[in-house]
Amino acid sequence: MTFTFDNTLADNVSLVRFHIGDVHEDGYYLADETLSYLITTHGVAGAVVRAIDFIITQLSQPNFKLDWLSVTNSEARAGYEKLKKEKEQELGIVSGAGASSAISYTHRADSYENNKGVYTDPDGAP
Repeated sequence: MTFTFDNTLADNVSLVRFHIGDVHEDGYYLADETLSYLITTHGVAGAVVRAIDFIITQLSQPNFKLDWLSVTNSEARAGYEKLKKEKEQELGIVSGAGASSAISYTHRADSYENNKGVYTDPDGAP
């Protein structure tokens, strides 16, 4: 398994590494070969999100404490979950099952119509 990172972001592997923050040779999460596969099958944007998903799975292991040593992954996992949402928005990716949309009603501010499209009497009667 190999690790490379080009600071100029000249190749797609380095670009994905930059987006996910996996840029240090000591303690990287994904090998170049894995990132290349993700890029080939999902494109750069899809590879970013799937790489973050992989990191989240690695950080989803139970916390443990042994004498003076305490390891907690929950804060790191929460950070990557936030990063994933930000990257999905930045790269224009819509998540599958978790995707939802909001309905916004357009109304005129100078009418008796409220923000849900319902007209009300200015005297308070519906």
